[in-house]
Amino acid sequence: MKFISLVTRLGLLSLGFILVAAVNADDVWSNPSTDQPTTSGLADALLSDWGFALLVLGLLMSMAMMGAAYLVRDERMENLLWEFGGEEE
Repeated sequence: MKFISLVTRLGLLSLGFILVAAVNADDVWSNPSTDQPTTSGLADALLSDWGFALLVLGLLMSMAMMGAAYLVRDERMENLLWEFGGEEE
């Protein structure tokens, strides 16, 4: 278990270094864009180019919320009896 944790931490650290190197590369910043981003352009990109990805993301998030709601339920006998108004026999 400690080995998996170590490999995960090293992988995340190397991913961080790769991302910093990619963002700081000269070719990213040498040719700035001339057009300004707009809200309608973002909406068009999200709804036309990224529609399926947003659908999948919404499904994953709803599954996570249902799982979280299931995990926080308290099913001890006294709580179930209080909730449903029954008496212990």
